[in-house]
Amino acid sequence: MRRFILSAAVLIVVGATPGVCSPSDFPAKAISLVVPFPAGGRTDVVCRIVASGLSKELKKPVVVINRPGAGGVLGAREVADAAPDGYTLGCFSSASVSAQYTVPTPISLSEFKLIAVVNTDPAAVAVQYSAPYKSLKDLIEAARSNPGKLRLGTIPGASAQIFAAGLLLGGGVNMVEVPFKGDADGAIALAGNHIDAHVAVPVSYQALVAAKKVRILAVASNQRSSFYGMLPTFKENGIDLSISAFHGIFAPNRTPPIALSRVAEAIEAAMQSTEVRDTMNKVGAGWANINGEKADAFLQQQDVTYKNIITQLKLDEAHQVQK
Repeated sequence: MRRFILSAAVLIVVGATPGVCSPSDFPAKAISLVVPFPAGGRTDVVCRIVASGLSKELKKPVVVINRPGAGGVLGAREVADAAPDGYTLGCFSSASVSAQYTVPTPISLSEFKLIAVVNTDPAAVAVQYSAPYKSLKDLIEAARSNPGKLRLGTIPGASAQIFAAGLLLGGGVNMVEVPFKGDADGAIALAGNHIDAHVAVPVSYQALVAAKKVRILAVASNQRSSFYGMLPTFKENGIDLSISAFHGIFAPNRTPPIALSRVAEAIEAAMQSTEVRDTMNKVGAGWANINGEKADAFLQQQDVTYKNIITQLKLDEAHQVQK
């Protein structure tokens, strides 16, 4: 009888211990998905699509909570400080990588566990449709022959600034960077021949490409993808650069493996669903499901790339880069 009472007591204590869960009881309630940027932005849109798919797979609500501020740091801090029980997750963008080095009070990604990357959109370089450049190599050669003459559209303080810097550093060229408030403004200026080239994610040019106003020369991905029309890569054009805007689902460190595994399985199922894929396609977001060691390797590679570019531009000193 004493052994029975002791065993029962142990089970009660284990069941009540925060962070301890079993396959049968996780999730037992709604999950909060913290988005560290305002509602309506690209990060919010992508994260809500994923949250909807997760809710269906987990059979529990996945509630999106917007916590904007400090370049994404406020929302990330809320996730890092949350109970590591799987019920508070973060949906972070590539801005979380740059923010480690560019904001006054950064938060390190080492405080989280990346469960899966759910979206990747490589940097893309576009020119006016009638421009003489038929490849990225052509554009780089023209820039080398005319240093400081060609005009490159970008967005100061955004991922596009990192993309532009990576292109110029990788190509060893000097172009005049023309600032724009957003991707749409720059793409329209490109179509009107007010600039010579522009950098953004491929979806920024979707309508103009269809109207034969601009042409995408290459994307900074590791390999060609049918999602982007099998466009050539930067590497094929002599620039060793692979850099993307991306979104991933993160959990606080020390979150139980069983919870991480259950969420990872749900993400995989959600990202394979026709509904999620179709919705991602409609908003021009490249869907992905990179998890486990591959996710860790992806994040490490992006971290190194962003940090190298930020350091070379000394943006880490100016604290300029925000989403």
